[in-house]
Parts: sequence; C-alpha cells; structure tokens
Amino acid sequence: MSEVLDMRIEVKPSRHHRLRLLLAPVLAGLTLAACTTGSGSSIGSAAPTQSVHQTSRGTVTASVSPTTNVRPQPTSSSTTSKQPTVEGLAGCAPYFDLAKYPNHEYEVCTAYINNSAQIALQGFYKFGNSTIGYLSAAARHHFETRYWNQPRQAIEQRVDAWPKTTKFTGNRVEQTVTLLSLSSSEQADRGVLKTEESWKVTAPDGSVLYNEPLHQKEATLCRGKLPGHPLHEWVVVSNSQIPDYNCIGFDAAHGLKP
Repeated sequence: MSEVLDMRIEVKPSRHHRLRLLLAPVLAGLTLAACTTGSGSSIGSAAPTQSVHQTSRGTVTASVSPTTNVRPQPTSSSTTSKQPTVEGLAGCAPYFDLAKYPNHEYEVCTAYINNSAQIALQGFYKFGNSTIGYLSAAARHHFETRYWNQPRQAIEQRVDAWPKTTKFTGNRVEQTVTLLSLSSSEQADRGVLKTEESWKVTAPDGSVLYNEPLHQKEATLCRGKLPGHPLHEWVVVSNSQIPDYNCIGFDAAHGLKP
C-alpha cells in the first residue's frame, strides 16, 4: 500500500507539470496580445496597425505610414541662344566677359544704350528746341557726335519742328531701351544692335511733342572719329532702313580726319 500511495503521489505532480507545459504557450500568446494591442483594442480587430503605442518608458512612438510615389514634374529647358533682356545699361553686363566676347561688344553696347540713347538723344529731345542758346548748342553738339547720316538728319528735322521753349527745365523725356541682341566685328569696326525702345517727349506746358510706342529697332554703329572729338567713338550711322551699312573706311567715306 505504501508503495502504491507513493506512486500516486509522484504521478500527481508530474501530471500538473505536463499540463503547465501544454498551457504555457497559450498563456504567453494571450499575454503578448494584451500588451501589444492596448486596453482599448480587441483581439481579432480589423483596425490598421498605424496606431500610436505606449512603451514601457513612457515615450510615444508612431508607426510610419507608407509614402506615396510622386512622379517628378519635368522642368523646361533653358535656351542659351541669346542674352536675357534687361532694360537700360544693365543689359550690357554680360558682354564685359572679354574671354567670351572679344570683339568690343561691351563698347558697342554701352556706346549705344548709354552714350547715344540715354545721354545724347535724351539731351537733344530735352533741350534741342530751347531758345536758351548755350543749352540748345550743347545738346545739339553732343547729339551730333553720336549720330551721323540718316539717323541724325531724321531726328534733327523732328526736333526743329517742335515749338520753341524758354524754360530752363526743358522738355520731359520718358524712354525705355532694352537690348535684345548684339553682334560686333573688331576688324570692320562695326556693331549691330537690336533693341526694344519707347520714347515720349512732353513740353513744359504739358503738350506731347513726340510719342514713339514700344517697338523693336535695329541700329548700326561704326567706330570713327568725328569733328570736334579727339578720340574715335562708336557712332550711330544707320537704323532699320539701312541694316547692312559698311563701316570699313568710315572716316575716309565721310571726309573725316583719320
């Protein structure tokens, strides 16, 4: 009897031990599911896994949502065939690169936009019809050193037809000069510019003397020496009416000193 009882006592703990071994994985799985799904979720829920989880240290971590593939938009190709249009003398800035433009392009550009248009022509429009002698004479002289031939004659006829003014302030001149393109030849002392210009001249009494709307123009400049100037200068010798003016021998062709 004692041996039988002893056997039964030993069998009981072994059966419980086996039962615990069988139930251990199930209990572990239930515990892990309870910890990972949180107190507000139920097992078998179809909710997405993009929820926020609380870690044991109190820090909050959020699952990263998958990124959507975005196709990059095509960019427009930039053209390098001509310089960007810039109003006024700033448009000449690219041509100061002598390694890229060795044919005095910067001289042609600044000579026309600054010296011819913004100073000489603007000054002549302002004081060319003035009855104040020294103002009119100075404006006309400077204009004639920058313009020659057909352009000079056409502009002088225009200004001479305006009513005379006695005001020291002269006329009010509004102008826009934008360089579109430029080519130059050092050997031929010749430069050709295409611009977009507008001019408006208003008398002191408010009447409009001349109004030239914005439009494209072409001018040919030759490098020569004009009377009264000791140095050679770039001079406007033709406009769109004579686009192929030959500048070789400019001084001799016009009876000027070499």
